[in-house]
Amino acid sequence: MHLDATAIDQSHFFDNPKSAMSRRASKAQARHDRRQEKTKQRSAGYARQPLEARNENQADFLESLRSAEQVFAIGPAGVGKTYLAARVGIRAVLEGTKDKVMIARATAAKSKHKLGFRPGDQNAKIADWMVPVMDGFKAEVSAATIESLTKAGKIEFLAFETMQGRSLPNAFVILDEAQNCDLDDLRLFLTRIGDNSVVVVCGDHTQVGMSGITDSGLERVVNMVDDFDIEADVIEFTEDDVVRSATAKAWVKAFARLTG
Repeated sequence: MHLDATAIDQSHFFDNPKSAMSRRASKAQARHDRRQEKTKQRSAGYARQPLEARNENQADFLESLRSAEQVFAIGPAGVGKTYLAARVGIRAVLEGTKDKVMIARATAAKSKHKLGFRPGDQNAKIADWMVPVMDGFKAEVSAATIESLTKAGKIEFLAFETMQGRSLPNAFVILDEAQNCDLDDLRLFLTRIGDNSVVVVCGDHTQVGMSGITDSGLERVVNMVDDFDIEADVIEFTEDDVVRSATAKAWVKAFARLTG
């Protein structure tokens, strides 16, 4: 039987021109939207490096940083206390859940926490001591973004000598090297925390006395969490949690045995 080609319904072979144009336009718009989102993410600096726990205590720490209002991270150098806190803190600012990330670092200078002798403004005076925090920031955002956020007041370095009388609301606040704080320093810092803020206290009991600080209040404050039923998570890292390098881990363990 001979079929007349003109009688065959060819609608399933060829798209309606308007329908085809509409689909192409939709696909083009989808590609445009994906490019825009990637550009936005690059501009914001989101997750330039994966943020993943490298051991069980880091996993617990990250969970606490994301859910608790107060976190104490106690343990030896190289376990990622300050680095992880800085990364979660800067993300909170980028995502708009916190107005700013604030960093205080207790120094072990003989003049206690005084910064006046150092040149420049407060940020410049303390910048050299903020390297661990900056490493965390740089894993999340570009140097240009850090500079922009700092100028906008979204990143602020706190000095103990200017902390009196301040209130720190809706901020992600990190205290580094807390073993260099005496009890009065920690009272000053912890009573500055305002509503809707997260406070992270990082320190290492084993370094007490190494820099001339003999009256550290860190252990006493950590004990107060239990003694006075304070709502705070305490994450205790060990020498086995050191992730800086195999060499650093070996030395941390060796010194722990020597002094333990």
